[in-house]
Amino acid sequence: MKKINEVFANTFLVIVTTLVTFAILEAIANFWLLNLANEKYFLRYASLKQLQDSDISNLPRYSPHRYIGFYPTPGYIKGQDRHNSLGYRGEEIEQPKPAGQFRIACLGGSTTYTSDVKDYRDSYPYLLEKYLKTRGYDKVSVINAGGGSWSSWESLVNFQFRVLDLDPDLIIVYHGINDISPRFVWPPEAFRGDNSGARAPNQTSIFMPGILEYSTLLRIAMISTGLINSHASFETTIDRRPETYHGTQFNKQKIRGVYPEGVFREVSAAEILETNRADYFERNIRNIIAIASGHGIETVLGSFAFSPLFTDQPKVSSDEYIGAYREYNRLLEQLANDTDQHFFDFAAAFPTDKRWYTDGRHVNEEGAQLKAELFGNFLIDNRLLPIPQP
Repeated sequence: MKKINEVFANTFLVIVTTLVTFAILEAIANFWLLNLANEKYFLRYASLKQLQDSDISNLPRYSPHRYIGFYPTPGYIKGQDRHNSLGYRGEEIEQPKPAGQFRIACLGGSTTYTSDVKDYRDSYPYLLEKYLKTRGYDKVSVINAGGGSWSSWESLVNFQFRVLDLDPDLIIVYHGINDISPRFVWPPEAFRGDNSGARAPNQTSIFMPGILEYSTLLRIAMISTGLINSHASFETTIDRRPETYHGTQFNKQKIRGVYPEGVFREVSAAEILETNRADYFERNIRNIIAIASGHGIETVLGSFAFSPLFTDQPKVSSDEYIGAYREYNRLLEQLANDTDQHFFDFAAAFPTDKRWYTDGRHVNEEGAQLKAELFGNFLIDNRLLPIPQP
């Protein structure tokens, strides 16, 4: 009995010591997060409740949208970045469109939004307008109608329900990477025209994290090791994914050098892309062109530029993505020919040197300037702009 009592006492002591130690570490973690951590770390490790109580998260970069899924938050301001009151990156848009103004709307994902530059004035659409004005086209305005993670699905809806209200005369459609990812869906019957196999409904206001996530200490540990996403992450708050989507696993496995694992042991990524063809991408682009033509709006389709020199980035260096980019760029050229619209082989014109990119697909400030000039020259050379008046 004495031995049993000793074991019980030792076990009790271990439990108490562990709980006390955990409580002390939890208190230290909370103090660090709430008082010492900078904004970057706070956004990464804070709980949903801590985020809601903070001024930092009152205006997130993106907000839910009834039809598009999510869009740039109207009135967002952070440092030198801003969205106008309509939810477009940039300055206010004059409505109705002033007489004599030629308005261009740039449709696309983060590569149009130009997400890797911090100042909206360094985004490619803003620089495109600025460049055209230096070439004498004073009556031209350019709208940044791109959104991070948007594919042709989102651009089609965005164009129909938001951009048409701005009365554009010409649209530039720039899509590629975000239309490859939705094809990483398995089983094949989950690949549908509404993209429900790759994107889940928006996060509701009711969010119930796992019980361990209520601990700041454990939450920091799990986020740091990749076991869970940050409560403020794009994937948690806005861009949720169903179980049928495997694009994220493919990218992570390639980076870690463990591909193929999971579903890819049953079917390769190449086979998934071959099965889930680019039919919906083609349909979405055709519908954008049809809507534009019906409203007397010219369309420019740009091929998607990327640099395979970023060998640590599977989305630009893997055989699967490279093959899909080339497939899409050929398809865009064919669509332009079929619909008597304009095709700019931007991928052929833009260099692959790392100098212009941040990750092989998003441009830096210097790359955004070059991108603006190349698109501007295409518009000028093909006489798609009104002739400047002396």
